[in-house]
Amino acid sequence: MELPYENAEKITFTRRKIPVSPEYRPLTKIAQIVLVLSIVSWGKSANLLKFQLLNWVFKSTDRDLILLAIIQDPLITPPIISMDPSVNRALQFAVADRLISFSESTGKFTLLPKGEEFAEAIKMEKDIFTSEKAILKRIGLKVNDKVISTLFKERLI
Repeated sequence: MELPYENAEKITFTRRKIPVSPEYRPLTKIAQIVLVLSIVSWGKSANLLKFQLLNWVFKSTDRDLILLAIIQDPLITPPIISMDPSVNRALQFAVADRLISFSESTGKFTLLPKGEEFAEAIKMEKDIFTSEKAILKRIGLKVNDKVISTLFKERLI
């Protein structure tokens, strides 16, 4: 298709600010990460798949019920859980900010003292991350490595 560039004397572009949705902002994801490590992780450590799973749960109100049903009955066909690159980026930022550390030998991220302080500050605030905090309290320590491997085994084959 030929475009009539000869008729155009001047083409201008105007840069406009486009707001980033809160669910993709790094600070939002970092806050969710430290909450996950603080509330629902044994030893304040978790692997990447746990963060991806809980990020998937945070995106819709009924997904926590789906997750709890799968935990109670492992024969339920697990849904397809999308992998979000913004979680990976937030993990990198959290490591760089020394909120968490990564162990290459275990493949797990661990909450550091600075991250614990951040998580406690978030927990103290009543009006922020209310849905995430409620979901994490409902789930508790039920999402262990066995549950995660069951949910993701279809993808790893």
